[in-house]
Amino acid sequence: MAGGRKRHRLGEFFFEGRRRAALVVLALLGSLPRVTAERTVRITPVHLRMPSVDRGVASFVWAVVFFLFLYFGMLAIAVAKGTAILLSLTAAFVIFVVVRTCGADDPAGPS
Repeated sequence: MAGGRKRHRLGEFFFEGRRRAALVVLALLGSLPRVTAERTVRITPVHLRMPSVDRGVASFVWAVVFFLFLYFGMLAIAVAKGTAILLSLTAAFVIFVVVRTCGADDPAGPS
């Protein structure tokens, strides 16, 4: 069987992987010597902030959320679908305009 399959190689493959995994686990648990202090990397603390969102995007999100809330709320109390969609779209448009024009001030303050 010179050119046949070498099944014994499969065992070598799996056991070598387990040996490496065991060494990694032992290193993580501290059984093996750790990296010297010279090679230790320090990460400085960072103050995380929310990303900047444009006022138009924020007002659109508010409008969509309230549209869905009003639409499904009206359907839940047995308002006709046509009436529910018209009233919800109108309210969503008004909410979009109001939040877009009178939304929160810029956190940086007046310039």
